[in-house]
Amino acid sequence: MKPKEGRIKELLRERGLDGAIVSSPENFHYVTGFGGHQHTVSRQPGFTLAVMRSDDKAPTHITTMDFEAATFRIKSAGLGFVVDPYDTWVGLKTWPEISQGAVLPDKTRMESSADKLEQFVKACDLADKRIGVEMDYLTVPYYNMICEKFPEAQLVDISDLFVYARSIKTEEEIKMFRELCRIADHGFTQVSRMAGIGVSEKEMSDCFREDVIKSGFCVPSAWSMFSTGPSGARLTLPDVVKFDAGVNAEFDFYTTDTSRAWIIGNGDPALMKLKDRLYEGQRRMIAAARPGLPINELYHAAYDYVKEMLPGGDTRAIPSVWVRQRQRPLISMPRRQGPLRRAWCWQWRCPAILTALTDLISRTWY
Repeated sequence: MKPKEGRIKELLRERGLDGAIVSSPENFHYVTGFGGHQHTVSRQPGFTLAVMRSDDKAPTHITTMDFEAATFRIKSAGLGFVVDPYDTWVGLKTWPEISQGAVLPDKTRMESSADKLEQFVKACDLADKRIGVEMDYLTVPYYNMICEKFPEAQLVDISDLFVYARSIKTEEEIKMFRELCRIADHGFTQVSRMAGIGVSEKEMSDCFREDVIKSGFCVPSAWSMFSTGPSGARLTLPDVVKFDAGVNAEFDFYTTDTSRAWIIGNGDPALMKLKDRLYEGQRRMIAAARPGLPINELYHAAYDYVKEMLPGGDTRAIPSVWVRQRQRPLISMPRRQGPLRRAWCWQWRCPAILTALTDLISRTWY
């Protein structure tokens, strides 16, 4: 992915901040366009980090474990990042040491991630400035360490700054989402072709997972599931298959979420009718969505349409119909009148409970 360093620097300047310490795996990746394996897996503050000034001309300093530094330098070639790794117990060996038993002098002092953080903040002239930090991510001990190292700095929470930046997708991100949705759709289609009487939940789940993995582009979400009754149940007549599944772009931190239901055999006519109405409501919302449309109008495009078919407008059969912008703060209130913005990602969800059966149509769309 392309780095979005410039976008974050622009927002830092708008908030009157001199710089930022970027600590979380997601936001480090957002700023640089890549990430560290150990940092992503462990989610420990300091395993990888970036220190940046809000000045566009000032280079961003990044650190990671010594054995990942070579990859970071390759990934950041031509991007202007200053890569300066810290020492780990794993360490690095030169080829002469490995093949010839050469003995090189040990370092007189091991430098930690905290040491690099201190060096970066001073190199960026931020030690007594206004610095943005991710309070939603940092642990209390790590935050206290930053306070102790830079007592004259003013630390400002920028968790919401990243949320705001990420809520407006770039063309590259939209392309990523479209590909993820295409792969997920293909997996669901493959499952629909093999679903039938006697097929088990595990067989449907395996079909989806194997098809997604074949793409070579992403992996199925760990929580992906197909359910039709007690654990391990097999399809019968009539039956309802509920699936809640998605795909992940793994270390790029992008994911999809889809939840729907298939009616197997001759389901209750009222349920079949309601399912069709829910789907039509979803399509009406997608057709209506455009930049500038008040959010409550988008909501009512589906809610009112579904409500019309219910006896006496009894909305108890639709416990919740909502549409929301997926980044925090979630925008999902039916009375919210603020306008839609270009490149937002939205999710529409409408569960309907009827005759003891559940139908759930959900779709993330871009």
